[in-house]
Amino acid sequence: MPDILKTTDFDLPVTEEFLHRVQRGVRRRQAFRVAAAGLAVLAVTGVVAVTQTRRVPDPVAAASPTIADVDRFLIGYIPDGIRLDEQRGSSSLMVRPDGTDAGTSSGPQDLNVAVSMRRFEQANGGSYMWITVYRPSSPPAQTVPATTFNALLNRQLIGTTTVEKFDVPTGRASLTRTSAAEAAGYGIVIAGTDRTVITIEANTRVPAETLKSVAAGITPA
Repeated sequence: MPDILKTTDFDLPVTEEFLHRVQRGVRRRQAFRVAAAGLAVLAVTGVVAVTQTRRVPDPVAAASPTIADVDRFLIGYIPDGIRLDEQRGSSSLMVRPDGTDAGTSSGPQDLNVAVSMRRFEQANGGSYMWITVYRPSSPPAQTVPATTFNALLNRQLIGTTTVEKFDVPTGRASLTRTSAAEAAGYGIVIAGTDRTVITIEANTRVPAETLKSVAAGITPA
């Protein structure tokens, strides 16, 4: 350190303007620190507020599997390992009041029946099951006569033995069998509450309980 600074006392002139500048600078720094602290608090509370008020997203709903259908009915149960044939079968049937085929010619009392069918197959492509809907077509103001409906129902039961009857969502079902032989297959005929007739046919290896489960899974669309 130079000797002059050790031996000499001196005063720097301080003006009022200088003091005001220093005080303004101190106040600016204090204001800056307060503002910075406030922004930091706001930032933290803002994050908390966003976190607290942000709407929790609803769980993503799993895509609903395509439900098989036939005519105006849904098929809610399909056995494991069985797939639906994408091709749909449809035709028409003209029946007499007694349920017998009217052929190509029709009379005033004959009934036109729309026939819709879905086929289910095994993994190897072999046929497994058929669901067929027989829907009598009549003018909107005309009700399908009970006698004609019963005749249409009975034509599906001819040559079979009814093993059991039970209620299903679409009506009254009959579990049928073509004979008492062990190799005989089962089938189901449903008398629909809307006067449709639904049949469930299958190869002889399909057990009766499986057919009953299919019948219970058919519901109006």
